[in-house]
Amino acid sequence: MARFGSLALTLVTFVMVVGDAAAGGGGAVAPGPPDVNTISCLSGSVCRSDDTVVRGQELIVRGRNLVSVKRVVFTGARGAGDDATAAVDRTSERSAVAVVPADAQTGPVVLQGSSKSPLARVERVKVRPAPKVKPLDISPGSSFYFGGRRKATFEFTVDRPADVLVELVDVDNQATVGTWDVAARPGVARRIRWNGKVRGGAAGTGRYSFRLAAPASASAKAVPEATTAFFFADHLFPIRGPHDLGQTPTNNFGGGGTRTHYGQDMFAKCGAKLAAARGGEVQFAGYHSAAGNYVVIDGAGTGHDYVYMHLLETPLVKTGDRVFTGQKIGEVGETGRASGCHLHFEMWSAPGWYEGGRAFDPLPALRIWDRNS
Repeated sequence: MARFGSLALTLVTFVMVVGDAAAGGGGAVAPGPPDVNTISCLSGSVCRSDDTVVRGQELIVRGRNLVSVKRVVFTGARGAGDDATAAVDRTSERSAVAVVPADAQTGPVVLQGSSKSPLARVERVKVRPAPKVKPLDISPGSSFYFGGRRKATFEFTVDRPADVLVELVDVDNQATVGTWDVAARPGVARRIRWNGKVRGGAAGTGRYSFRLAAPASASAKAVPEATTAFFFADHLFPIRGPHDLGQTPTNNFGGGGTRTHYGQDMFAKCGAKLAAARGGEVQFAGYHSAAGNYVVIDGAGTGHDYVYMHLLETPLVKTGDRVFTGQKIGEVGETGRASGCHLHFEMWSAPGWYEGGRAFDPLPALRIWDRNS
């Protein structure tokens, strides 16, 4: 304690001497306390007003004598219990930049120096929640996938009241795989969306089309685009760009007998987009010293877990998220124990990844998905 007290005394003495020298007409002038003009979003397109910031986004303090600011404290309105502190990333005489904490609340903001002593105070800064980021669908727009965001849609109208029967047909064998009975009125468009399910689970991969099977007593007209055949698949190949399915036997399941290898290594350039091959619930998303940035998804309606490793950056999804087939979850990288940019992909049987399930060779399925995606 005595050591810190002596240091403080020395600093105060130094400032006093410099001040005296300045008063006598020579030497440097000690900077005054911070003088704050505004605290706002660094990007004006995010807030578009002063004295407003957004959680998770960069804020900028503008004014004078700001080089000594080290922390920005959002004091909220409930005493010290809801204080949220952001360390300053960069500073200058006229600005200081920091990231707004996720738990910051609207209220007074205090600027602190290196000793956590208050240097300046702004009576009220409005804190807005982070904008919701819409998950990106990177599946091919010309096809539909089980668990995907887009659903195959059929729309029709009638010229008189009628009970209409709509059938979904497997184009290859003309078998009817689904039906809908719809009460329709003139001038009101009716729409049917198919989620990819048939009796017994997910429909098989192939071409399908809708058709009007009835009524016989009233004419019905389908939207022209909806009458054409469309492609449907139960999975999407995860790498959305140029790739290969492996370069040597060591890339395969089992590692060619030279090592224990529970998945398939597929190579692509770093930054190639990665999609969820099957939608479901994210079991794990994070970082591991061997797996690097990784994601594990419990595939909806499959009983299987799908594992994606060595992602370039922190996954775009979090543990507990619900994701859809084709949703972007990250990009190909080489984080963790990896050599070269690639996706290490695993599939595990129920009850799941390191939860009592077993890893099995995903390559046969990957070859099929690759052809269909």
